Amino acid sequence: MRQKISAVGKKLVESGLVEANFGNISVRSSSGNSFIITKTGTALDEIDSDGVIEIPIDNDETDTLVEPVIAAATAEADAAPIISAAASIIAAAIEKAASSETPVHRKIYQETNAKAILHAHCQYSVVISLLEDDAGNCSIIPVDSEGKLFLKEIPIIKGGIGSAELAENAAAAFKDGKTKGIIVLGHGTIAIGATLEEAYNITAQLEHAAKIKYLYAKAKNLF
Repeated sequence: MRQKISAVGKKLVESGLVEANFGNISVRSSSGNSFIITKTGTALDEIDSDGVIEIPIDNDETDTLVEPVIAAATAEADAAPIISAAASIIAAAIEKAASSETPVHRKIYQETNAKAILHAHCQYSVVISLLEDDAGNCSIIPVDSEGKLFLKEIPIIKGGIGSAELAENAAAAFKDGKTKGIIVLGHGTIAIGATLEEAYNITAQLEHAAKIKYLYAKAKNLF
């Protein structure tokens, strides 16, 4: 799984969809109870085993995951308070090490059946979202044939980086079971899929649709 995340990270950068640090990637674990996500500050084209971290989908379960490990290393019969306190400290450190967008990934996994999530700061997607918002629009209607066929309409959502508002809005946009790609206003794309490869392809489609619409509008002086 980590190797797949690394491969997609390199592909994102090499294809020119993002700069090295502009995005994050996650995959739901086989158990379905956790997800593996890139750590904060990780360069997408340099992801190794130290560049990802496993996080529980239920944000109340981090302590539960850590406590057995600490208990196994503690022989004291009355160590329960120590174990609990240590688990809380370690859990907080785990959450801090993960991408700043972890709350958004978590909420999407909680509310949908997504198996993979890819968030990328694609340049044309950022620009076209701002222009559409200035024009009073809350979605992007592709003008290219592929965008019309596969994306149809791209929701533009709002919310600060890693915020509860962004998490709620992103999860809500995907809950219809049909939407696979959205754009966060002035921020970038979020794509979900049954696989990382599907999430990557949707990301590429989103950016292509945004680029074509921007260039077409610029040529016609629409913006």
